[in-house]
Amino acid sequence: MSRKTDEYFKDVPMKSYDLIKEGLIVFGVVSALIIVLAIIFSSPDYPTVTAKQIATYEPISYLRTFTDILLGKSEISNYGPPYDNDVKNAQSLFGIAPAKILGTTIPINAVNDFVIDPLSHLAVIDKNVQTSLDQFKNASPQQRQVWIDNYSKALDNATVVNGKVQIVNGDYGPLPVIMNGLLLLGKSGLLEGALQKNESPYDFYNLNYTKPLLLFQGKVYHSVAKSLNMLGEDWGIANETGNYPGAWWLWPYTFFYQIPPMSTSPNGDLEVGLIMIGLFLVLLFLPVIPILNKIPKWVKVYRIIWRDWYKK
Repeated sequence: MSRKTDEYFKDVPMKSYDLIKEGLIVFGVVSALIIVLAIIFSSPDYPTVTAKQIATYEPISYLRTFTDILLGKSEISNYGPPYDNDVKNAQSLFGIAPAKILGTTIPINAVNDFVIDPLSHLAVIDKNVQTSLDQFKNASPQQRQVWIDNYSKALDNATVVNGKVQIVNGDYGPLPVIMNGLLLLGKSGLLEGALQKNESPYDFYNLNYTKPLLLFQGKVYHSVAKSLNMLGEDWGIANETGNYPGAWWLWPYTFFYQIPPMSTSPNGDLEVGLIMIGLFLVLLFLPVIPILNKIPKWVKVYRIIWRDWYKK
């Protein structure tokens, strides 16, 4: 270096290193570690629970899901933003509810999107389903309510015989055919595809799984999660099958979810989200925040990192 350059870098810690060599060493060590751990522990991820599995092994719970949708009692029926305009349960902080401001960005009509539309695809090849759908849609709201109430009560005492759900005779209108059609869609493994189907010419590239993920909530998934010890009491939202830790980089979220008031607040999701945004902004602007930007100088960690230079 020239004399001017030497003067410019005077008292600046510098040391030579081979970036490519160090990068290759790190890559090799990490790759070997990943391969060894994968061989020893395999993957803790449990395969996604599908509608086909629920329809096959829990057909009554499967039908109960759709009955609750028709009754307007499912978790998605009046979820609120971003799926519908029901904002009474929107989380807020100091009177401000971001969900209200953003509004309904993914509009969902539970009855149409989860019952009527999927069955309309099956109705093309099954005229009984088409007839039943027409009867249901043309009936008065009062008549539909009677059928749904009767069917819902009958499910409480339903039995499964040879994979078929048996209920006592009653005034159910077209619901038995409609529900059997939904059960058939589930068992065939075609329900998720029917839920995602739209009229776009680019439907082949549809990667939006919002509706299939929203359909089976509550008791069905809760029972599966409980059997796998994945309810979240121990690991929060970052949990894997058994005692495996989940995504470790989410530990700040899981930490705040376990302490009051976030652990008991109905606005916990919003509170944790705002806390994490605040912490991120602190880290982002740390070099210009008074007092905090002096911490590295006070702690003097840099003297440990550059210890060979400071020995001179």
